[in-house]
Parts: sequence; C-alpha cells; structure tokens
Amino acid sequence: MKTRKFLIAMIPAFLLLSGCSGVMDSTQPAKRYYMLMPLSGTSEGGTGESLPGLVMNLTAVPGLDTDRIQALGSEAQLIRYANARWPDHLPEVLSSVMQRSMQSAGRFSEVEVASRPDSENWFLQLEVQKFYGLRNAGGTTSQVNVQIAGIIECGDRRTTFTVDDSAPVSSERLSAVVAAHQQSLDGATRKILGQMGENCS
Repeated sequence: MKTRKFLIAMIPAFLLLSGCSGVMDSTQPAKRYYMLMPLSGTSEGGTGESLPGLVMNLTAVPGLDTDRIQALGSEAQLIRYANARWPDHLPEVLSSVMQRSMQSAGRFSEVEVASRPDSENWFLQLEVQKFYGLRNAGGTTSQVNVQIAGIIECGDRRTTFTVDDSAPVSSERLSAVVAAHQQSLDGATRKILGQMGENCS
C-alpha cells in the first residue's frame, strides 16, 4: 500500500521531467551564427597626418535591433530564419563591420565608434532601416534589401542621405541568404563612401 501511494505521489514529478526533456534534448538543432565582413579593396592611400578622423554611430529601427536573421513576409510580418543568428545584435555587428570598412577605405586617420561627435573629427550618423530578406507567401526568399539613412558632418557642412541596395537570393539556403545580405551591405557601404566623397571633398 505504501509503495502504491509513493508511486502515485511521484506521477507529477515524472510528468514534469518528461515535459522538459524536449527543451534539454541534445538532438535539438544548434544555433548557427553567421559573420558579415567589412568591405575590402577600397583603400585610396594617403598619409595619416593629412587625413581627417571619423567618429561614427549606428542604430537600427525597431524590429531590427536583434541578433536574429530575418525576412519580411508578404503581410509585413518579420519572420525569423530558424536557428540563424548574427554574433550580436545587429547595431553592434554593423557598427564593427562599418568601422572596419571605413578604416580600410584609407580616407581617415582613425575611425572611432561613439554616440557623440567631437569638434575635431568628421561625424557619421547611420540608421539601418532595412536589413532583411523578402519572403513571398509561398515561403521563398527572393532577395535581400538593405536601406541605411545617414547624416555626415564634416567641417561646416551637414548632409543627409539615404542609400539602398539589394541582392537576389540564389537558393532557399541560409548560406545564400547571408551571402545576399553581405552583397547588399557591400553595395550600401560603397554608396555611403560615395556620399561622403561628394559632400566632404
């Protein structure tokens, strides 16, 4: 009788453990992290002593401030690709990538990420407004869109701009989606450098 009562009392505990087993199961798909790389091959040379310094700050619109790789669905819904992530939240990832891209461009003596400008250096404020795949009602990602709005302050000049770029997704694989993000980011970075060259020469 005591054994029977003990077994009955242990049933809730067994049920709780069985409910948790799926969450802790080592066979669950692992998170996959994807890197974005800075734009390369843009250096224009020059001497560090004659070049201005650059302070830059990058933010993202609500919905994009996440480490999840996302698509925009046909009903304006943000959809997360399963288990696919950037190494950090998007503003931190792109701040690092853009800082290295600007530094490798060879136009600046130094590039610093900070929230406020200073009186000695140029200041570049960027806001990421689009950074996602476009997914149709059938669940296929056709392309990746990137849009970045910016303000550049250099000397007594202050210019606002918006750059857009897109790239097709060759197949419905995460590697192809990430490659399209990289291609679009490279295109947008080149256009930002072009804006700076036109307005701060």
